[in-house]
This record gives sequence, structure tokens and C-alpha cells, in this order.
Amino acid sequence: MNSSRPPAYTAGFSSLLEEFSGIALRAEGTVSPALRGTLYRIGPGRFGAEAALARHWLDGFPMLTAIRFCSDGLQFSNQYVATGTYTQALMSQRGPAWTRHTPGHGLGFSVVLTNGGLEVLDGSGQGTIVDPATLATVGTASRPPVRSCYAASPHPVTDSTTGERVDLFLCKGDEAGYVARATDSSGTSRRLSSIPCAHPAWMHSFSMTPHWMVLVEGPFTVRATSFRSKRRPELRDYTWDASRGTRILLVNRATGELVRVMNTRPLFVLHHINAWEDRDSVFVDLAAFGDPAILGSLSLGQDGLPQGPFPAPQPTRLAIDTARGDVVCAPLKCPAGDFSAIDPRRFMSQHTVLYNVVPRKPGEPCMTLCRSKPSSGERLEWYSDNCYPGAPVFVPASRTSEEGIGWLLDVVLDATARRSFLLILDAATMTEQARAWLPCSLPFGSHALFIPEEATP
Repeated sequence: MNSSRPPAYTAGFSSLLEEFSGIALRAEGTVSPALRGTLYRIGPGRFGAEAALARHWLDGFPMLTAIRFCSDGLQFSNQYVATGTYTQALMSQRGPAWTRHTPGHGLGFSVVLTNGGLEVLDGSGQGTIVDPATLATVGTASRPPVRSCYAASPHPVTDSTTGERVDLFLCKGDEAGYVARATDSSGTSRRLSSIPCAHPAWMHSFSMTPHWMVLVEGPFTVRATSFRSKRRPELRDYTWDASRGTRILLVNRATGELVRVMNTRPLFVLHHINAWEDRDSVFVDLAAFGDPAILGSLSLGQDGLPQGPFPAPQPTRLAIDTARGDVVCAPLKCPAGDFSAIDPRRFMSQHTVLYNVVPRKPGEPCMTLCRSKPSSGERLEWYSDNCYPGAPVFVPASRTSEEGIGWLLDVVLDATARRSFLLILDAATMTEQARAWLPCSLPFGSHALFIPEEATP
């Protein structure tokens, strides 16, 4: 990296120390009066305390932002999630407190809607509850602990039909392997499944259909030596062995039984996109890397910037024959890119439209918002010079509108202006409807969530 000329995206990896509350935003363009609710966005926002710097992008402290679509306009707020480690670091302002802070050990952050408000997950297995109106930290999620858990997927899956939420935990010791816990809409939890595994793999997310849970176990696994110490395994404790290939674990949701173990080519997967059933077949769409190089690319140097280059995952489909135990792994006719999103009404059913953020050139950060059809490869794009979109969110025009008809929301960094703006696109045509400038330059986020006005707790 040329230190004499910092890359254009530098602002996206810079700490934002200021917190805002209820700042009115002026929209340039037209914001539909039917668009009502709140766009939440989570990601690392602070990367240092005094002389101590985070060593990885995912090790920054989590900052939650909210953009509210109200009857009287748009409002912006942001606030740091007051986890114990964040509070400790602010009080001590010393290096040791910072270097001990490795939230999720590289697993990142996400935000989900719960009965108690918003829950911020960092991969540690313990969620933090946040007030959706004020963004104030309320406390920790009341969930029974899982013994010997050293990490958890920050992406629990909720069945919108039954209301059941499934969380996945990674364990060591006597229960080394994967533990899935299901929680029903009343808050009652049960152990859904326990799958022994001597060397658990990096498991950032997983998939679920009405009858199945699908784990994709790539060959990026924990070294056995890390289990001999009391500390939790970290990124440096994982090793990549492509010769092992990838195991597909198929679990029956009703019984918790591991029904099938299938094998395919080596994959490194951060995010699953969607999954659905069709008779004896299960289909899983995911964003697949060829190896875990992206994790090293996001390590921060002494200048506080990632090392790069930035490989983009390829949208890929697993077609599983549950009766025969066969699996076919094939790329979709979509461009390689990150932050894949679909119409949320198609969750657990087949989707025909995919949104993601793709790079202009291989190895460069993603800069183009893309709408594509996985079956045909037909695509539409939005691009603006020196602008870096984050995770897009699709909002349907109505409950009964066709798939892909609605709005695509994103928070975009304008590297030239060194400010971020809310972008609203017509999701069907990818044409810009409006943008609203924020009062600051937001660090890059990792995930986003839109909650309609009627669904806000």
C-alpha cells in the first residue's frame, strides 16, 4: 500500500467518535410516503484507544446507526453499543484493555429484531439488547448459556411461519462440535441438535428450511492445540486444508438428527443467502470464496488500513438430494460480490432476484450495486464515482407487490466528499430515487436491517 497516497476508501476505516441523535436529514429527490420504518446498520466504528489500535477490521467496537423514515421526514442517529469491553476500554483508555478486546474473535456483528427490542450479536454467544427508539443499551439477552461455547454464529435464523429462532454455537471440551438451540415465540428454548466434531470449522452462518437445518463446514478448522488452553480460539488458531473439501451437514429440524453428511469442493463461506425445499430436494444459495484470504485482507496495518486485496465471493447454489444424499455445487449466473440480499418475503422459498455489491475490478473494494437474476444472468446496476455502498436492504412496495418491486436502501460513503449518504433506489430499475446526506462519514458497516413502522417494538 502506498503510504504517500492513501486509498480513496480510507474514511471507511476511520473511527467515528461523535454520536448523533435525531438529526433531521434533507432528501434530494423523492422519498415515497409509503416508505415508513427504520433502517438499522451495525458495524465496527472505533478502531483504537490511545496508542493501541485494533488489529483487524472486525475487532472494532460495534456502532449502531438508525435512519428513520417518518411522516415529517428523515432522521439520523448513531450510538455505540455499550458492551462491557467497550465500557472498560473507555474507562481505562489503555492499550491492554484494547488488545484484550476481540469481539467474536473475528466473527463480526449483526443486528436482529427480538421481542425485547433489537439484539446485537458479536459471535461470542451472548447478545446485547438495544432500545430500538433511542439506541441505548438495555442489557444482555436472557438466554441459557451453552456449556463450553467459545463462539456462535452472529446470524441466527428465524422461521417466519412458526416464529422459532435457531442459534448455532461452536463448542470445545467434552462437547466439541456444533450445538443448535431453538427458541419458540414464547421464549422457551430447547436443544435442537448436538453434532460432535473434533475440529469445528469457521461457521459464520447457516441455512434453514421448514424441515431442515443445513451447515456448510468448509476446511477452515480449529487447530487441536488451541483446545488445550483455557482461552477461546482466535483467527490465528484456524488452519485451511483444501484437501479436506467441504462437508454439508443436513439436520432434521423435528428430531435434531444428523441425517446426511455430504461432500463437495473446498469453500469458505461467510454468508448464506437463502434456502428452500422442493419435494426431496433442498437448495441452498450462499456467497462462496475459494479460500479464507478475505480475513487476512481485512487485517489492519500500522496505518489503520486493511492490507487488501479484496476478493469477492461468488453466489453459489447447493442442490441437495435428501433421499440419495447427493449434492451438486454450481455458481449462479450472478456477478461475484458481497452483501447479497433478497426480497425478505421469499425467505425459505425460491427467489428469482438477487442484489449484491460488486467490484469494478477483481481485488478492488465493491463499488457497484447490482440487481441480477440467478437463472439468466440478466442484470441492472447503479454506480457513482468514488462511492462505496454498504450492505443493501430490499423493502417491498407492499405486502402483495411482486418480487423485486419496491426500494433498495443503502448507506454509501462518498470518498471525495468524505461524507456518507442514504441512497434510495427503485429496486426494479436500479434508478436513483433520492439521497440524503448524513452529518458525518460513517465507517463501513457489516450488516443492515429494515423494520417497517408497524413492526417496530
